[in-house]
Amino acid sequence: MKVVCISIYFSLLSVFVANVLYAQGTKLHSGNIEISFDSNFNREIQWLDAANNSLTYFDPEIQEGIVVNGVLFSSFKVDTEKIVRQEIDHNEFGECTQWIINGSSDKQGVNLQRTTTILFPKEFKQAAIFETSYRNLGKQKISIDTVYSQRLGLKLPKTVQVANGNRQGLVSFQGGVNEWGRDYAVIDLAPGFVQDNFQGMHPTEEGELIGGGMPFIDVWGKNMGVALAHLEKKPEWVSLPVKMNADSIVEMGITEIPDERLGLKQWLDPKESYTTVMSTIIFHKLDYYDALRTYGDLLRRRGVAIPRSSPKAAYEPYWKSWGFELDFTLDEIYGILPELKEMGIKVANLDDGWFDFYGDWNVNKAIGKFPGGAGDMVSFVGKVHQKGFKTNLWWYPLGVSPESQLAKNHRDFLVMDEAGNYPNDKRGLHQLCPAYGPAMEHVRNLVKRFIVDWEYDGLYSDTRGLSAVPPCFNEVHGHTTPLESFREVPRVFEVIKSTLDKYNKEAVHEVCICAVPHSPYNMPYYDLANASDPINLLQTRRRIKVEKAIHGPTYAVGDCYQVPADEWSGFSVPQDFESAMGTGAQVTTFYTDLDSVQKGEWNRWVKEYNEKKLSSATYTNLYDIAFDKPEIHVVGKDGQLFYGLFADLWSKTDTIELRGLMKGVHYEVYDYASNRKMTDVHGDSPFINIGFRDHLLIQLVPKNRTGE
Repeated sequence: MKVVCISIYFSLLSVFVANVLYAQGTKLHSGNIEISFDSNFNREIQWLDAANNSLTYFDPEIQEGIVVNGVLFSSFKVDTEKIVRQEIDHNEFGECTQWIINGSSDKQGVNLQRTTTILFPKEFKQAAIFETSYRNLGKQKISIDTVYSQRLGLKLPKTVQVANGNRQGLVSFQGGVNEWGRDYAVIDLAPGFVQDNFQGMHPTEEGELIGGGMPFIDVWGKNMGVALAHLEKKPEWVSLPVKMNADSIVEMGITEIPDERLGLKQWLDPKESYTTVMSTIIFHKLDYYDALRTYGDLLRRRGVAIPRSSPKAAYEPYWKSWGFELDFTLDEIYGILPELKEMGIKVANLDDGWFDFYGDWNVNKAIGKFPGGAGDMVSFVGKVHQKGFKTNLWWYPLGVSPESQLAKNHRDFLVMDEAGNYPNDKRGLHQLCPAYGPAMEHVRNLVKRFIVDWEYDGLYSDTRGLSAVPPCFNEVHGHTTPLESFREVPRVFEVIKSTLDKYNKEAVHEVCICAVPHSPYNMPYYDLANASDPINLLQTRRRIKVEKAIHGPTYAVGDCYQVPADEWSGFSVPQDFESAMGTGAQVTTFYTDLDSVQKGEWNRWVKEYNEKKLSSATYTNLYDIAFDKPEIHVVGKDGQLFYGLFADLWSKTDTIELRGLMKGVHYEVYDYASNRKMTDVHGDSPFINIGFRDHLLIQLVPKNRTGE
């Protein structure tokens, strides 16, 4: 791909010699980022804000490059006479300083030219954007084995002292897809750690074939962090590896492995070029939040329209029928509605178990469910509405049961592998091909059935299989490349959302990709994300912060279901409303039976949630979720600040800094979880000493300014 400019200020176009060349090579400045290239094209990048605490580490062995005919080319003679700097108005990123650097390499019968274009967007001073092309200048056709689009070395400075808690060294966010339950938001790095974060289809350690995720990785310490991501407009078949060597040096990057079988350019004829994915390096303070926010904004500039907030209906607390699991009965659902209404919940969703086969999505005619067929479903929705509730329907839009009528009569709708088979996902299901028009028309018709014929108020799209589908070799589909199926997964979300908007503009689309990082390419097409099936409360809060970061500080993010302790089976949230309230998440639940004590808790917290409306308040990034102790989250609303503090046990002798207070302002501090006034604090000295176990929720109300 090529960088396209709306206009180029030709008067500024020049070949820089003075102030650019220095003894060791070429130095590029833009704001607080400095990039140096030596005469062999080896790159060093520094974030000047980090001063002596920079993590980036120069190593000539950790460099971008290309493996051609089995030989690594990472050293290119820089042509200092053709270094170009220009101020441009980029059609996507706005005002930018653009650098273009050329180099050449000629060895073992291969003659390559490398051209690297670097953009420094004026609006994103903490980011640099890269794209590199390699041109075959030789007379022979050459084979591309691997392309290292980005490579960075990181090392924790010896001067950095890690204080507070037991965590030492470096931690990371990694957007690849792995086994259910493995954390992706906060991963400690230690010598020997390796994770490739391959975005394409791959087997997990447990043998599940899965792919997708978020093409974003981030490594940070107590003083700064560095994130890498690609900025393509669709999912790409690339890896974002992270590893820590025995000497504690971290290597991170973006790797492309061309595969002609998948339509990826693997051979270069003379004069042909290979261009890498567009990528970005983002520097930041604290944890992943600011880097993810910048990443989301850069994607928006490229046309990936991730919503920054959610419609009002997306913030409603809700109950879903999953507590009764697959063998629910309608009477069980009807029986719980009065209790839900009394506690302030007005959305009751129908979960898994309502249908016969994936793909057909006809109703389950079992006794107690819908024995009369679709008419019973219409009656059910009508009755739920009559009782004052909205209801949304669970489904897996890509899944197709092998025994379904769809699989028998429309095998042309399905993803087919190279051997002519129909691969199965974790649930043993075939998958619709997102790049095949008739298959997506089937999805469109199903959404219309659910919303128009059955009158549901929204949809809940779910399962790990929505993360990605395999390359499709189904000749009926006429793909230009088998990767069309993989790259077009966002299309199924677009079809769902556009159909919902057509027939009911108030309909809410919620998405859960079980235990998997949400893909930014799907995000434009849903209103509500959730914490992706966490297996503990730490994961819950970390993932809520992830979604608030990349979407926006007021976006609706579900807590992934409050469950009574005696009903908890190791998934979702074991009765901890504090984690939802303290992070500004949406409160949701799927209980089946509450005792009197539990009922009091549910009534109290749902009322608190409805009154405070913190899920639509503004999440404010003031603390590092990995290094700051206690763990603290802050949301702001109507001039007040709400702090969620979490620790196993916190002593009152250990001081807590309440960041974000205004200078000169006096605040009253309330423990709103216990409904008590605690203390006062002043913005000029924002420190308190309060002991707590597990969690503390406090509300800071500004009282007056000094002298008023």
